[in-house]
Amino acid sequence: MNTLVVGGTGMLAGVLKGLLDAGEQVYSVSRHAPKQRHERLHPLLLDYHDLDALQAALQAYAPFDRAVVWIHSSAPAAPLVVAEAVQGDYFHVLGSAAADPARPDPARRSRFEALGVHYQEIILGFQPVQGGSRWLSHAEISAGVWQALQSRSPRSVVGTVEPWEARP
Repeated sequence: MNTLVVGGTGMLAGVLKGLLDAGEQVYSVSRHAPKQRHERLHPLLLDYHDLDALQAALQAYAPFDRAVVWIHSSAPAAPLVVAEAVQGDYFHVLGSAAADPARPDPARRSRFEALGVHYQEIILGFQPVQGGSRWLSHAEISAGVWQALQSRSPRSVVGTVEPWEARP
């Protein structure tokens, strides 16, 4: 299986490793070379804010059977550019703001499914601790995203997003 990972050199490094351990061909979009080295790891060194470079790099290796995508909101068109190169599962990793009850986005799923992908969202929440809450660690994020990949649930939350007022 050819899997594309966007964000695999940061908080999703554990997911990237898990995919390699599972025998997958992994293409990793990042600005920096991954610390991991493997014959099945294919780094695509670029900045996803440059949509033309992103599209050209993805078209060179497309189609991908699956994508695990973490893209900051500063590049709002990039997730759809990635989806155009996928013929299968699209795991969209989103920050906690995607669960903000004051800012619902009911059309998000349909925008991706219109491109022919099987869309699954993974929302990163927070962890309650005594006296408050904290953001998730990279290890917790990778473990939660890995679990979501296995569950294939249409929507997964890593940590919690409720109560909304308890966010750090």
